[in-house]
Amino acid sequence: MHEDLRMDHLLVGHWSSLPFSYGVMEASELAFLGDGRGWSTWFNVEGLCVTRFTWRCPESGVLELSALWMVQGTLSQEPGPPAFSSMEPAERLDEVTRHRYVVGPAVPMPDAEPLIAVSFEDPVEFCHQYARGSALIRPEEDPTHLVLPYQ
Repeated sequence: MHEDLRMDHLLVGHWSSLPFSYGVMEASELAFLGDGRGWSTWFNVEGLCVTRFTWRCPESGVLELSALWMVQGTLSQEPGPPAFSSMEPAERLDEVTRHRYVVGPAVPMPDAEPLIAVSFEDPVEFCHQYARGSALIRPEEDPTHLVLPYQ
């Protein structure tokens, strides 16, 4: 496999900070597609921000994110996954960050059952821990897929 495409397939899928955000007014989600693309969402009661990125693991336990685009706006109050009710124009980004991580069981709050989580040494989208969601994820689940189509 080419060095630039090396990925940890344990990361592929959807991850949410919600179980670890007890009492916090904001949350984040991460989505890693198996082809090295993905997105992050950060949201609170009013706002939503989605960042598109490419990802790879240059070494074991290190995630490299290359931010490409960011779209922000107002969070829809409709039930379901985070979605925009209005948005500003997309901004092009050119930022690369590296994050040390481990995947394994984590307890979201005292007396709770452990969850499979990815835990970052430094926060990604303001959170250190994300609980495992579905390992099957599609580009159409990105809240910006109609604004910034995947090609």
